[in-house]
Amino acid sequence: MNQKRIEQRGLWLGILINTIMAVSGITVFLITDIEALFVDAYFTVITLVSGMVSIIISKVSSKKSQRFPDGLFVLEPIFSLCQSLLTIVLLSLSVVTVSVKAYLYFAFGEGQMMNVGPVLPYEMVMVCLSFMLSWFYSRQNKKINNSSTLLLTETKGTLIDGIMSSGMVWQRC
Repeated sequence: MNQKRIEQRGLWLGILINTIMAVSGITVFLITDIEALFVDAYFTVITLVSGMVSIIISKVSSKKSQRFPDGLFVLEPIFSLCQSLLTIVLLSLSVVTVSVKAYLYFAFGEGQMMNVGPVLPYEMVMVCLSFMLSWFYSRQNKKINNSSTLLLTETKGTLIDGIMSSGMVWQRC
């Protein structure tokens, strides 16, 4: 099996798993209105969208033309940079939002009780799915001698998602 087929097969499975995780995350966030779940859910949405973009880049990057005789492989590191910047923006916005809520609580006593009922089972499943998907991406990349920047980016992004989710599990225990 050629490298691009292995890469694309891995990315398609990631899209499927990330779709399940994103829908679950948004649903649990809407039920609980917990800010940490917002970050978790939308980080998964970013990972889902990046997986979709990765498929497109994977198909386009190997095409050769007169202008790009070696292909458009430069798109892969540019994509990785954009995904990293988007992740930093999401995390920065989350820090600001949580800081404002913490200030309002400590300064004025404003706040509300959290509904944490579905959080622990949700997070346990998300941690398992994230780590398994990260492992799968890594295995697919090893099959092609770690030559895929896209799979490497998805491996690390999914691993970060799992680590963030596991942090929420430990907070609840």
